Amino acid sequence: MPLTRTQSWVREFHSFLLARARMPFVWGSNDCSLFAADAIQSFTGVDLASDFRGKYNDEASAMALCKSVAGAATIEAAAIYCATRQSLVGWPYPLLARRGDLVLVNDSGRLISAVIHLDGSHAVTVGEAGLKSLPITSVARAWAV
Repeated sequence: MPLTRTQSWVREFHSFLLARARMPFVWGSNDCSLFAADAIQSFTGVDLASDFRGKYNDEASAMALCKSVAGAATIEAAAIYCATRQSLVGWPYPLLARRGDLVLVNDSGRLISAVIHLDGSHAVTVGEAGLKSLPITSVARAWAV
């Protein structure tokens, strides 16, 4: 069943972003994929990452889990798996992604998970010191939430 945003999704997403503003990147608890899944869960109640959560704690174990669950040792494979499992529809033109949508962004040559920020002008993910913004032009793939 496709995801449904709550009636107060904007407030819930905003509260989530505020709570995570300074929370650093940690594999298995606050990495790019779990951050995006947590963001979406904050306003839909659905955990996109349930098949991954609590099953890895570093990059090597994350990539091994991606390979065993999603078929390839990449963040992209995991995102496609999660989006497909929840029947999320991919945007044919990723730059059309809207606020709260799941996206893959190009960050220094690597595709990582993110969500479109509430202002709609950039993607947001987690970095070493907390939230990290990436230009909307870095969006490589996107799914409507």
